[in-house]
Amino acid sequence: MRSHILLRVLIWTLPVLMLHNVNADDALEEIREKGVLTVCMDVRNLPYSNADPELPGLDVEIAHLLAEELGVKLELHWLNTLRDSLLGDMLKGHCDCVIGVPIEERAMSESVQLGKRVDFSKPYYGTGYVLIKRKDLQKSPKSLEDIKLETIGTEAGSIASDVLRQTGYNRRIYRSQIAVLDALQKGEIAYGCMWANSGWLIEKGSRIQRAAQTETAYPELEIVEEYIPAPRLRWNVSIAFSKNTPERDTRALQDAVNTIIEQKWSEEKLKGLVQKYHLPYYAPFQEEEKQ
Repeated sequence: MRSHILLRVLIWTLPVLMLHNVNADDALEEIREKGVLTVCMDVRNLPYSNADPELPGLDVEIAHLLAEELGVKLELHWLNTLRDSLLGDMLKGHCDCVIGVPIEERAMSESVQLGKRVDFSKPYYGTGYVLIKRKDLQKSPKSLEDIKLETIGTEAGSIASDVLRQTGYNRRIYRSQIAVLDALQKGEIAYGCMWANSGWLIEKGSRIQRAAQTETAYPELEIVEEYIPAPRLRWNVSIAFSKNTPERDTRALQDAVNTIIEQKWSEEKLKGLVQKYHLPYYAPFQEEEKQ
């Protein structure tokens, strides 16, 4: 009897549930009607983004690819992330999505504030903390365990610093990524454990564009290619959207973007773009690899 009553309740309420969001604005339809995809972007964050079109950055180039596949023009909503938040401005309705967002699974949970308000696309590449060494050092470790007894430099306050401390590695902390590279170059430390943008810093020495620069900033240093970031030090990279709401339906937009990532963006194309900005390319990490 109780099952029968429950079934009747479900039948009565189903039309109401189906009407949910019926009056919501469809995000994809809006974008195509306007002919414009708006993306929030950091004004000065090379190698990922830059307001100068001659050196736009990886995320800006990805945004152009996305707009092209959607058949619309790209409009960039520039922000200074020293005082503004890309995701925060997206949630205020200032843009349709944010490119290049590392997926932190804890942040995706519905139990935390971000997870309640943001959805993520399928990942299109992996990133994380890489190992840096001097080129004249013959050893090329494949894991942190291989250099357990070596001195590893990292940036103060970084996730890498916390992980190295918690797991008992011989770490030495520095005030910035550049300070870690300087220490490596001087031979003060054997390795650096740094965010993936260190490849750009080795080449350019700064996240700020320097048009006159032609020589490599740290020619003696290199990323250890054989090393794959450890599970606690790697993330998949995605495109972030405001979660579907009664006012704005983003489901069709998310589906369209996921289809583009799966069917249009080849690994060869993505790898070429990533490496263009001196970043290491990793195919998206599988769930079992991250455990």
